[in-house]
Parts: sequence; structure tokens; C-alpha cells
Amino acid sequence: MVARKFQVRHNDADFVVDYDTDDGFETLKFQLFSLTSVVPDDQKIISVDENRVLSDDSDLISVAERLRLVSVNDEVNEQPQPQSSSHIAGNDAASIMTDEELARILQAEEEALMLQQHFAGGSTEDFEKQIWPYIDKVRMYEDPVYQQAARKTAPVDELEEKALVALAKEGNFEPSKVEQDHAFLLQLLFWFKKSFRWVNAPPCDVCGSETIHQGMGSPDDSESQYGASRVELYRCKICPRITRFPRYNDPLKLLETRRGRCGEWANCFTFYCRAFGYESRLILDFGDHVWTECFSQLLGRWMHLDPCEGVYDKPLLYEKGWKKKLNYAIAISKDGVCDVTKRYTRKWHEVLPRRNIITEPALSSLLATITQECRRGISSQALSELDKRDQMEREALERDLHSTDDASISLPGRQSGDKEWRKSRLELGSDSLSSSSCPVRKCIDEHVTRVYNAFCPVLSQFVKEENPKIKAIKALEFLKKILMDLKNTPFKMRKASIDSASNTIQAIVHQLLPSFAELLIALSLKSKADPDGRVDICLAGDPVKTSLGLPVVLDALDDMIQNLKKIDNFVEDSLSLPLLKLNRIHSGFVRASGEELPVGIATSAFDGTRNFKWEEPNGAKGCWIMYEVADDKMHELVAYELMSANDVPERDPRDWVVEGSNDGRSSWHLLDKQTSQMFEDRFQRRTFKITPVGLQFNVFRFRFLAVRDVKENSRLQLGSIDLYAKGS
Repeated sequence: MVARKFQVRHNDADFVVDYDTDDGFETLKFQLFSLTSVVPDDQKIISVDENRVLSDDSDLISVAERLRLVSVNDEVNEQPQPQSSSHIAGNDAASIMTDEELARILQAEEEALMLQQHFAGGSTEDFEKQIWPYIDKVRMYEDPVYQQAARKTAPVDELEEKALVALAKEGNFEPSKVEQDHAFLLQLLFWFKKSFRWVNAPPCDVCGSETIHQGMGSPDDSESQYGASRVELYRCKICPRITRFPRYNDPLKLLETRRGRCGEWANCFTFYCRAFGYESRLILDFGDHVWTECFSQLLGRWMHLDPCEGVYDKPLLYEKGWKKKLNYAIAISKDGVCDVTKRYTRKWHEVLPRRNIITEPALSSLLATITQECRRGISSQALSELDKRDQMEREALERDLHSTDDASISLPGRQSGDKEWRKSRLELGSDSLSSSSCPVRKCIDEHVTRVYNAFCPVLSQFVKEENPKIKAIKALEFLKKILMDLKNTPFKMRKASIDSASNTIQAIVHQLLPSFAELLIALSLKSKADPDGRVDICLAGDPVKTSLGLPVVLDALDDMIQNLKKIDNFVEDSLSLPLLKLNRIHSGFVRASGEELPVGIATSAFDGTRNFKWEEPNGAKGCWIMYEVADDKMHELVAYELMSANDVPERDPRDWVVEGSNDGRSSWHLLDKQTSQMFEDRFQRRTFKITPVGLQFNVFRFRFLAVRDVKENSRLQLGSIDLYAKGS
């Protein structure tokens, strides 16, 4: 066997094909079919350097690596015709598919099925050979020892906390077990995305420098032991060292290496899902991608999850976002195999002509046979439940096939992998998952207002002290350390201690503890004093409320300490904005012109933390966000604060107006206008006072007119927005 890497050009696209010469010329043609949709019988493969057509008799060991693929039905390389916006949008061009459109699509599907009978030239055996290795792979996930090893490598307490906090931010403080499981799965996906590493070319094993691909090597015994059937070789650009990149298939080994490409990513993530008890399956895309599906008890159906992209429940990601030409998407689990291609397309009439390996009846029969083999030995009751679920899935796939999807959702192009590699695969697109029509969302932010208000007795107490500024800064810095210690402990048993005898600062904090009582209550904490003077701070109630409040108070302490340092004379008159943030409006409803999904949503602007932000993908030249007060309560707005986000200063707002409405948004009153504003730092809070107008409003709207750089950037982002009302 000789491993080759061919550079294949077809039309205007370039593809890299890894190939083992022992597999035969026909396998190479099927690999090219999966990438280009040119069926094997229509392929003419030309060696560019030798200017000759390759055939079954060609020596694929010695042939040059540059190849060109043309179709025998199209000897001239035609440029692909530009698609109209309506063609690209597919079913998105209209919110409802007309009877005429549906009839035309059904007719196209019928014609494609008829043609398939004549052109499907592959054998059932060849198709089956591609499936069984993956069945063997997913069976490894069931090993209890493997599963225990996987669970030990995941930060379970942290993921559980994040899942519960995410539910709390939606107002769900008492989630069911099913809701918790669903939320945990999403956090597992986000964590895996950050903890696993994509490999374009591995760094040098010796000096860590960049490397260049040098071909393929044979696996040694230690590599073969973990299922590495092929090894990529890379030469260091600095030293002469050759770095080996074994393509491991054993999920236990991947827990250790934590790197790879889509095959390793999907393999390891699906394994994690099984280790945590989720019904999971690998999705094998014959167009060279792999991802995961898990059965969501909350949704009552299988849910798409792509660990490489960190995207979930967006099955049209590939067809609509990547512009991928799908042919076969086969779901593989311990309980059998299933053709789920219809879940991932709304252009079945276009997909059908590309399904040229075997006929549809032959495929259905083959998958049913394999599934029957996988389910051998299962109890009759379990078998009945699986059959019932299969039938429900088949009905859902048929029902959804011709449905229209949400045109306001913009699905991104491929994000994983080197840009040039993605470009060669024609998988580039927009760089984010976003919505141009976000729904009304409820702000769960009363805890933010309570935290801000709770600093009033603390700062008021310091004002009365001798050298108040120095003492306040040192005491607040110590309080921040205590709360950081709390944050870094397991969320269900948080605890920290203050010893009054340790040093002067701790003694001051101990002395002022009564003034911190309101702050502890806001964080669902309490203090317990020992006879020897030690004070323990621990949970007083729901640990999720503490988890929700700690990031808010830590960020608030940072701002407070910074503001105190800027004050020359800390006196009672200092107890106002921006140092003290009283009468913050909370618990309203938010809507916006657009938002980034899933973490850049509109309510992120009102969560009181630096961890999240509101991001408007098309907001650079104009966008808006609207806040409607709960229960239609009227407020006179006296000030507001904006905080810059974590990165990309070019997205900061520069020009904006603030307006209020008190008649159901029929008319708007100008409250403030700002132009040419600049945020000098990341996470910088800026306070803007409102000139009194003597009017109260229950809806407030920010219209952002331009960002810092409107030429090179299409987005607007904000770390936070806080609205302050006139005190009673």
C-alpha cells in the first residue's frame, strides 16, 4: 500500500484527496464523486503534468499528484452560472410554498427517481462496506470503562452550573429533569468546542514551529493499537524534524490527544454524549463530513449537533450555510442505521440526482437489514419502542421535507479549518449564526438591580470613616477576593471565611459586615460568626441564584474600585452615578432589529455582566434595541450607562439617539442624542445623564446610527445597557 495525496481541480474548485493505492481506481472515482457530484461513469481524470487520461490500468503510485477532473458529458470546463437570490434562498424566498411550486418540486423528484434507476451503478456491498466500520466505532462507546474515563475528563460540576444558570436566565428556576438534561447537553457541546483542538497542520513535536505536509506514512504498532489506519507526515519549517499525525479512531485515545479534524471531533463528542447517557448517533455525510445527533426528550425528536462548529438544532447549516451539495447522510448508532438526508435538505429534488451509488429501494432494504442485525438480542418491548420511534421519525422527515424554514435566520459558512482549505471546498459563507428578526424576550435581571442597590449601605458606611477612600478601596478589593474564592468552589457548597485577627483589612471588613448584609441577601448568601471571631460566608438558599449573582457583583466591584480611584474627595455627594447605581429599571421586555445566536441575544445587553454581549450582525450603519417596562409602569429616565464589549473596538457604537414612548409606541420623544463617541477600553462603562423633560415613559428605544468603523465592519456590539429612573 502507498498513501497518496492528490490535488484535484474541477471547474474552479480545488480538492485535496487522500488515497491508498491498494483501494483501486474505482475507489478514487467514488471519492471524487462525493466531492464533486460527478458520477464515476461520467468522470475523465487527467494527469495535468503528464497530459494523459488515467484509467483502471494506470500506475497510481507513480502518477503526478496534480489531477484535473472533467465530465464526459461536458468536455469543456463551463463556468458555473451565478445563482439568483431566489434560487439561493430556496424555500426562504417566500414564507409559504405555493401549490404550484410544490407540484413542480414533486415532479422533479419523480423524474430524478426514474433517472436513478438507470444511473445508480454502485453495488450494495460497496455501500455496506462504508457503513460497518462506523458501526464498530459506535459500539466502542458502550464500554463502561471507556464511559467512566470520559466522564472523569469533563468538568461536570461546571457544566451543570452553567446549564442551570442558562435556564434561570430564561426565568426557569425550577427546571424538570428533562429540561436540565437538555441544557446540560448544550453546555457539553460548548465546552467540547473550546476544549478540543482543530488540526490543520500539527506543530513540530520538537520546537513547536509550523510544519508542512510531506505525504503519508504507515502507522506503527502503537498507532495501530488505537485505530490509526493512516498517518500524515509533516516537516518542520525550522528544524528538520518530521512530526507524525496519526488519525486515531479509538475514542479513548482521543480523550488523551483532544485534537483532530471533523472525524475525530464527531467521534469523540458522540462518545461523550453516550458517556453522559444521551441516546446518540454519528451522522456520516458521504460528502466528507461527520457530526452528531442526540435524541432530545425535551423536543421529542433527534437533534442535530455539530461539535466542530458549536452549532445545534440547525440541520440546514450545510445546505443553506455551507452551500454543500448533499447526497447521503446516514445516522449510525448501536441500535441501527437510518437515512436522515431529508432532515438536512429542503432541496430533495436537487439531492436525488446526486444519489447515484445505489437505488432508493436498494438503500432502504440494505439499511433495514443492517438495523435488524444491530438489534438482534434486544427484548421485544424495547424493539417495539424503537420501531415506533423509527416510524415517527420517518413521518417527520417526510412532513418537514417541503416545509419552509425561517428566512430571518442566517446560517454561517463553515468556520472550522484553515480558510484556504474551506475555500477549496466551496464551504465559505457568512461568519455567524444570526437572526434579523429576534423575538420579544423577558429580562431576568432583578438580581442585577438588587446587587447595585445593596452597595448603598456599604459605601455610605465607608464615607463616615477616617480616610474613607483608602479604606473603601482596600476593603472592596478584599471583598472581591473573598467572592472570587466563593466563585471558584463547587456551586452547590460554596463557602469562604474571614478571620478578624489576620490583618487590618480583614478586621475592617469584619467590623463593617452588618453593612454587607443586603449584598449577601442579594447573592443568596449568609454569614455565620464563630466565638473566636472567624466569620464563614456560605449559601443561604438556591445555589443557582448565587451563581447568577456572583459575576454581576464581581464586575460591579471592579467598576466601583476604578471609580473610587478617580475620585479626589470621597464624600457623601459622591454617592451617585457612576459610583453608586440606584433605581436601575429591571424585569422588562426586550426586542431588537437583530441578534447573534445563541449567545449574542438582545437580553445579554441587560444581564449586568461582562460575560455576554448583544451583537447585531448588520448593525454598523443602523440598528435598534427597545426596552419595554414590565406591567406598563411609567418611569422618568434620568441616566443610562453603556459598556463596550470584550473585543473588536470597530463595532462600538459611535452615534445614537435615545427615545421614550408612553402611548404604545405610536410616538417617540427624544431624550438624548450622542455623536462621535469613543470607548477607549474594553468593558468601559460610560454614564450619560438625561436632561429632565418632566415626562414618564414605559418604553425606551436606542437607535444606533453608526459604529466606530462602518467601512470595514458590518456589526454593532454592546457589553451592557443600564437604565436608571428618577427616585421616588
